[in-house]
Amino acid sequence: MNGNWLHWLWSPGETHALARVIYLRGLAAIYLVALLSWWVQVETLVGSRGIVPMAEFLDHVGETLHVQGYSRFGGVPTVFWVEDADWFIHAVCGIGVVLALVVLAGYAAGPGLVGLWFIYLSLLGTGGFFMHFQWDILLLEAGFLAIFLAPWRRWRLRADPLGWGERIALWLQWFLIAKLMFQSGWVKLAWATPDQPEWWPDGTAMTFHYVTQPIPAWTSWWMHQLPEWFHRASLWPMYGVELVLPVLVFLGPRLRLVAAAGFAGLMLAILATGNYTYFNWLTIVLCIPLVADRYWRWRPGRKKPAVSSAEQSGLSGNGGHPAFSEQGELASLALRAVPLGLVALLNGMTVLGDLHAASAVPGATLQWARLERDPVPEFLLPLARAVQPWHLVSGYGLFRTMTTERPEIVLEGTVNGVTWREYELRHKPGRLGERPRFVAPHQPRVAWQFWFAALERQYHPRSRNAAWMTALILQLLENDPVALALFRENPFPDQPPERIRAKLYLYEFTTPAERRETGHWWKRRETGLYLPPVGRDAAG
Repeated sequence: MNGNWLHWLWSPGETHALARVIYLRGLAAIYLVALLSWWVQVETLVGSRGIVPMAEFLDHVGETLHVQGYSRFGGVPTVFWVEDADWFIHAVCGIGVVLALVVLAGYAAGPGLVGLWFIYLSLLGTGGFFMHFQWDILLLEAGFLAIFLAPWRRWRLRADPLGWGERIALWLQWFLIAKLMFQSGWVKLAWATPDQPEWWPDGTAMTFHYVTQPIPAWTSWWMHQLPEWFHRASLWPMYGVELVLPVLVFLGPRLRLVAAAGFAGLMLAILATGNYTYFNWLTIVLCIPLVADRYWRWRPGRKKPAVSSAEQSGLSGNGGHPAFSEQGELASLALRAVPLGLVALLNGMTVLGDLHAASAVPGATLQWARLERDPVPEFLLPLARAVQPWHLVSGYGLFRTMTTERPEIVLEGTVNGVTWREYELRHKPGRLGERPRFVAPHQPRVAWQFWFAALERQYHPRSRNAAWMTALILQLLENDPVALALFRENPFPDQPPERIRAKLYLYEFTTPAERRETGHWWKRRETGLYLPPVGRDAAG
């Protein structure tokens, strides 16, 4: 028996021990940022006086699951079934921050990553609309795989060779970044139709992107001023990175390095021209496992690690490390086999299911890539539904739809029905002369939800944004300090407003000439009411 069949995944002499150490520490840093960002907002979002209190959500969901005959933990796996008081929410966030710092320092990687994954899963399950973003789910999927990539035999994280079970986890990490990037390119084309081009196939998407993204930065204004030919031309390297480079992930260490550089370069360009929370940094961290150890040798004073003949063959069950017994390696592989096998199966089902879903779009642009029948066997669907709440595997479709206008909701209040004053939401375009700022990797989640709500153009009591919008307005009508913390200042410090309304504006970047004349970064025009005036008697 020889190892030639494995060369496409694992070339002779290539190790990823150092890459694993850097990656796990990098993932801990992402957990740290994500947890801190959520923690500073948690009382406003899901605290007992928050917009969507966690306790009320759990009571409702728990009762629903009980009536349907499901277990509460199986339907919503979260530690907050134990306790949902504010002090406990803060305690869980604090424990998560401590665990992230411990793993970042290089200690207890395995247990620490288990704790981080479950804590973030608990937060996601109770965060409602404020937490279910693709990067939140991506962090959970990467974090689950990292548990099995992490070394469990040592307290201190060191550059030990990978055993077979850890190598399988590494291969699935490679597949994750390839899946993320390929699907991000695929959805831009596969979901487009002649009637709804979503602005990707006709080449105009980037002429809208910089101004219509949820939270632009000052660099977005400058990019928006570039000529149309530049915006059209910039699509081609993006498609190359998203649709071609994912194939290189499976073609050896040198081409994996090329793929990693391309993925990271695209992410750096995105984070330099907008605010996409911690997503870009997470994707860059996901590129680290693609880079074999020999490509990290630029580190001062680091010598190339010695590789045994057994390790060079690619067949050493324990990675050639003398401290690992064959029995211990087999036990490690056995413990990883079931969860990693499940992840591999779910990945296959997810990718095929997404291809079939795209095929069902009437008049889809990519007619040649159609799957007329769902290739996922029906007997596997109950398994997928059972594990779905754990977010082990997901499909992705970043920037599938490009919005062409920037509607903004502006809340106004009055105490007399005549004079109306604006509530200026933090992190959103408001004052026309204020320079857009960088806030990433922090994610101001209410500001993001305002962006989604504005796309609906009008309040509807059955829309997905109605519940939190209604709750927020009711709190503002009471001058609630928790809700008011979302805004720059309270326009009614002496008494609560009698009524609140929401106007809808279309915002655009100014031209260079307009900015020279006025000093403004933005211009806007009113298009109507998102929500007519309501008082405490009607807001519910």
